[in-house]
Amino acid sequence: MRALCAFLMAACLQPLPLFAAQVTGDPEIISKIMTEMGLAVTKGQDVEGLPMLESKIDDTLFNVFFYECHPQCRRMQFVTGFQMTQPMTPADANEWNRENPFAKLVVAESGNPYLEMDIGLAGDGLGRENFEDAFQTWRAVLGDFRASITE
Repeated sequence: MRALCAFLMAACLQPLPLFAAQVTGDPEIISKIMTEMGLAVTKGQDVEGLPMLESKIDDTLFNVFFYECHPQCRRMQFVTGFQMTQPMTPADANEWNRENPFAKLVVAESGNPYLEMDIGLAGDGLGRENFEDAFQTWRAVLGDFRASITE
């Protein structure tokens, strides 16, 4: 009986496999998942002291910013910017946004575009498969935008 109790107790204390985990607003979990997806991830903080991750897709640097963190973050945002030789106009960004609904393109006063994609993590977050799907959407949108400015 003692052996059975010890076995049951040990089984209950085992962590769930990461593939079954909910993706909550914990930057550490998100960093681990991104690493498991084959990305090198650097952890840091933004100018307000909130968690931030930095990574690359196909040599394009991007950041992951976290918002409304107390203690779990309710929202995260993928962001990357591009230096343009010819300034992009807000009209160009509006056209791109109409044709690409999953991310938002904004243009700085300098004419340099910034690509952003938000993911809500409030409450119990989202499933691992949904997070990976959202990340693949980011990867695709980033590639599409990069291709559109190098044509």
